[in-house]
Amino acid sequence: MNIPGIGRQETNQIETLINLDAEVNMYDSGYGDGSGWTIIAIWLAVYLYFAYTQFRIAQKVNHHSPWWAFVPIINIFQQTQMARKEWYWFILYLIPVVNIIVMAAIWINIAKYCSKSPAWGIMAILPFLNIIAWGYLAFSGSEPQPQPMPETAPHQHERVG
Repeated sequence: MNIPGIGRQETNQIETLINLDAEVNMYDSGYGDGSGWTIIAIWLAVYLYFAYTQFRIAQKVNHHSPWWAFVPIINIFQQTQMARKEWYWFILYLIPVVNIIVMAAIWINIAKYCSKSPAWGIMAILPFLNIIAWGYLAFSGSEPQPQPMPETAPHQHERVG
């Protein structure tokens, strides 16, 4: 390679850098074999933690199917039921920006049904604090007052007249 205005030594250094760069795989993080198993293991551990804590909370509030906590999307519907909200709150939960307010309202109610302060419901939606809040709601010693889950079927009104 001959670059005008650059000496032979600089040219050799540039060639060496170009050759070294060609040997580096841009997808390799330099840790392990680059397959990302560590990230997958961490993600799975976090998912199982939140699913299990929701499972325990569902048991505390007498939800009819606590195992729903382990099923994606259905676990969101379970949260709306644990908060004793109507079915359309699930739809609101899926709308960006609106879902922040909906999540706060839902988790405040869940905290109340676990006989805890509404502040724990707010902490349940805040990143990093939610790890503590969900664990506290799930594993704290005080048991909530038994309250049966409401029926999810629409109410039939008596006919007047």
